[in-house]
Amino acid sequence: MVEEVFVPDAFVWRLGPQAPRSTHFDDALYRFPFAGFFSWPMAAVALGIAQGAIDEITQVALHKTPRQVTGALREQPLFQIQLAQAVALVRSARAWLHEVITTVWGQTRCGEAVAVEERAAFLLAATNATRSAAAAVELAYTSGEGSANYRRSPLQRHMRDMHAVTQHVSTAPRQYVTSGRMLLGLPPNHPTVLL
Repeated sequence: MVEEVFVPDAFVWRLGPQAPRSTHFDDALYRFPFAGFFSWPMAAVALGIAQGAIDEITQVALHKTPRQVTGALREQPLFQIQLAQAVALVRSARAWLHEVITTVWGQTRCGEAVAVEERAAFLLAATNATRSAAAAVELAYTSGEGSANYRRSPLQRHMRDMHAVTQHVSTAPRQYVTSGRMLLGLPPNHPTVLL
């Protein structure tokens, strides 16, 4: 932490939707769409939690034998389906999020204005990534059966953490409305999307 240091206004960007950004810096970071500072990092956290849950249940499946069946969890067809679904959800969401980030970052670096369609895509990709990650964690958690309920289970922690992330306004389900409006040529229901 730095205290008692003077920073000239030209070097300050007060983080807020209506706060003017400094024109002193001719850097893409300062021109990047405002909504991206919240939606993409939250989506990245969600995808990381989901990957952790997938890694955990994959390890659990090596030695866990579910009740009333023979063979390890990894040998069970239902588990194989659930694991494959979780992996597909996370990898496809991550790929789309990276694609959109790359496009918007490239436009920002070149000094191009980010069009409404791309802004809708980045909100939608971030919200989709968060929702897909939550679905993947749910699959991993339910695959862990009763032992996933214990506090000592990393799956329980992943489930709890994921549900905390899904509550963030930047990737909440209401962002589907904002994205949908913009995709239909309507103004967003919140002006910060256009900053």
